Amino acid sequence: MLECRRALSPLSYKRLSNKIQLLFVRSPLYKKTHALMLYWPVHNEPDTGRIIADAWRDRKVVLLPYIKGDRVFPAVYKKDMPLKHGKYNIKEPVHAEEYPVQDIDVVVVPGIAFDPGGNRIGYGKGYYDKFLNSLSKQTVKAGFSFNRCIIDTIHADKWDIPVDMVFTETGIQIKEQRV
Repeated sequence: MLECRRALSPLSYKRLSNKIQLLFVRSPLYKKTHALMLYWPVHNEPDTGRIIADAWRDRKVVLLPYIKGDRVFPAVYKKDMPLKHGKYNIKEPVHAEEYPVQDIDVVVVPGIAFDPGGNRIGYGKGYYDKFLNSLSKQTVKAGFSFNRCIIDTIHADKWDIPVDMVFTETGIQIKEQRV
């Protein structure tokens, strides 16, 4: 799946990322959100830069993850705040002002691939699953993915936390309801 994303030309990557971001900022979910946690893209993950800029303009609280020990924490990311390369070379705010997890409305969760049940393939360290488990039940968990990275089934372990919906360049996929 990583190779599948890397195979996108720079122009296709930008075009598809823009479609995902536009779909998100035009959604009712974004409009009712006050505090939004995004990721800074690595490995050709769909971009989030336009959403960050729009959220600042719309006076929303923008959060980025930072890693402390073996945990992910939400850090406030303000306009013109410098970023540094943190663990795994992922950019995070230099001055990591932690934000209360119970006050986050939406978390956009990074992933290599997603399935219709909201399951995802992450990067294998379990950081996000621990973090997602600490969120309020009202916090919406969303994934961003290119259509080419949506697969039929992902084997999920009992500790894996699925996302509620996935935004792709062609629409929003709501997690299948499984009884």
